[in-house]
Amino acid sequence: MSETKPKKPKKSKSPIRFFAKDFWRLMKEQNYKCALTGRELTPDCTEIELRKPYVEKGRTDYENHYIVVRHLAYTARHVDEEQIVHLAAEIIKHRGKEFGYALRKTRV
Repeated sequence: MSETKPKKPKKSKSPIRFFAKDFWRLMKEQNYKCALTGRELTPDCTEIELRKPYVEKGRTDYENHYIVVRHLAYTARHVDEEQIVHLAAEIIKHRGKEFGYALRKTRV
């Protein structure tokens, strides 16, 4: 029995235009902290990624960008922001005790 591979969304034909002024604006808006971890950012340890990498409408908009620590760049490039947070929670639930971590869900 052969499995069908999920189709990858088509790449947007719109080029992503992101300039130095946009980088520094985002750094300031994020208080020089990673959007996902809260770690302090410097130009040497950052990557600019898309919050929702596979959406078509608004993909290149400034609002769809965020800055993350370089260690998370690959994941952020392929997984959207909400999925990353849910995945992190699952990892902590599954393996957190080994490293001294636990989670408690709050009401939203």
